[in-house]
Order: sequence, then structure tokens, then C-alpha cells
Amino acid sequence: MISASCCVACPECNDDYLQLTDREMRICETVCSSSAPIGFSAVKRAVGLHQEVVSRTLKRLVNYGALERVSGKYRRKTGQ
Repeated sequence: MISASCCVACPECNDDYLQLTDREMRICETVCSSSAPIGFSAVKRAVGLHQEVVSRTLKRLVNYGALERVSGKYRRKTGQ
């Protein structure tokens, strides 16, 4: 089950919870709190982190099923 934060649990993973650093959590929360899909540049600006960190984290969160990428933007995975 997914908690209030879309980045706490991963239903597709064997583990019950994703282990995120504080900065990874900031990235995830930025995407999840957006009312519409959010682009990479907007995420990067919002969290103030280097683009490589943001890129790597977004890929990880998509791979784990916490987020999804649609038309080049990121959003909370549908159904959560």
C-alpha cells in the first residue's frame, strides 16, 4: 500500500519501502505535490540540485514504480 507520500512504498519491489536520501525525497515530493506533470527543468529548479543528481534520482524513482514519465514529464504513478 502506498502511504501519503508516493515515494515511501514501492508495490512492485520486494522491499516494503524505498530507501531514499533527503535530497531524493525532496525530488520525489516535488513531483508528487505538483498538480500536473512536471518537467525535468522545473524539478531541477525547485530542488536546487545538480542536473545529474536530479536525472539519476528521477530514473531510479521511475524504475521503482513510484513515478512515471509521460510525454517527457514526471508525475505520481497513476493509481496511487
